[in-house]
Amino acid sequence: MKIKDLLRKGRAIYIRNRVGTEAVPMYDCAVVVAPHPDDEVFGCCGLMQRMLAEGRQVELIIMTGGGKSHAGCCGIDEEELIEKRRDLTRKAATIYGLSEEHIHFLNYPDGDVQFSNENTKELMQTLAGIEKTVAGKDVAVFFPHSLGEGWNDHIHTSEIIKQLCTSMFQNAKQYEYCVWFWFYGCMNIDWKHAKVVKLSDEEYRKKQEAIHVYMDALAPCGKPWSGNLPKMFMWAMKWKKELYFEK
Repeated sequence: MKIKDLLRKGRAIYIRNRVGTEAVPMYDCAVVVAPHPDDEVFGCCGLMQRMLAEGRQVELIIMTGGGKSHAGCCGIDEEELIEKRRDLTRKAATIYGLSEEHIHFLNYPDGDVQFSNENTKELMQTLAGIEKTVAGKDVAVFFPHSLGEGWNDHIHTSEIIKQLCTSMFQNAKQYEYCVWFWFYGCMNIDWKHAKVVKLSDEEYRKKQEAIHVYMDALAPCGKPWSGNLPKMFMWAMKWKKELYFEK
């Protein structure tokens, strides 16, 4: 294993050992915002399936189609790639129990999520539509960690959602979830507000199955439609907990 990966693994183990046992509350509705198809499973699959199993509402918003996952790799048409990745999202959702009418695919460009008028208008319309369905309910909004995710799309998604929540979903709780947080070196950790979802054996099994939906389906070039992900990253996804930070 490379030195960097050893350091990353050591950091991840340290964080896991230090995080307490306080659980994320189960709300009437969770709005999960993912930058790309697959981030929702890596970060929130345990949370979503538990809420759905308890009859609670989950709304999933995916900001981009993930069309750049094969950039510089092969000649796959980007539109075909986006549709394949969205098909995998639908297939993974059947495993953890989310029906298609609660999945909202947006059209931000992969690698360039910005607070632009055109794309953010689509996001605001989607949020407004969801807001109508959750009147009178306790709602929590989940988005990527604002410091530790590394990728611009993740960081900008966090910034956009936090900004929009000042005028929409004003009474909703906000939580950051962790995807690339486990791979990058952020040590500015808000221990005080850290919370976990501890997965049962069945929840863990379903999460791994949903991950494999994304990682086992291969494009014509022989790589997953989501692209090859680092071994250290995939190791981090085998934890039987999910880490969240209440804002």
